[in-house]
Amino acid sequence: MEIGAVSDHAVSGKTEQPLSLHTIDSLEFARTGRLLKGVVKLAQLSRLADQLLDINGSLSMKLQGKHEAGRSLLHMQITGQLVVQCQRCLAGVSLPVQVDNVLQLIGAGEDWPDEELMDDQMDAIEADAALNVSDLIESEVLLALPPAPRHEDCELPLAAVNNHGSVAFSALAALKKH
Repeated sequence: MEIGAVSDHAVSGKTEQPLSLHTIDSLEFARTGRLLKGVVKLAQLSRLADQLLDINGSLSMKLQGKHEAGRSLLHMQITGQLVVQCQRCLAGVSLPVQVDNVLQLIGAGEDWPDEELMDDQMDAIEADAALNVSDLIESEVLLALPPAPRHEDCELPLAAVNNHGSVAFSALAALKKH
């Protein structure tokens, strides 16, 4: 898997260091205030691609590590456009993607912070020394998708409703008579 057009550098005057395009040490990334920007092709995100009608596109992403008030954080921003199937008319519907999440990193054996998570200001994930950035992007986008996408002004085709509806109910009526 490849993240194209990636700018990988440290921020706040820290020295520039190479970073794997596939995985990061999430706690180190947050502690050192690293920044990762890039473009990920939709075709490379297999779980997401299964939900799409068109996989010819990409998502832009920015991942910023932070360490504030004793907490290690990842600020993730993802933008793009997806084409999914309308659940009403079954045609393609274009959905804008705008994910802007702060993820608190929780080390192994640490307590999960209920109070911060309750107000939806941030989510929490387990810290990982080999966090796959593409998997994280894919998971965040999948969570942002509506459960039943549809056009704003979409209606069921009347012919399909009338034809299929009458056949289905006539079969039920015939069963009820017997």
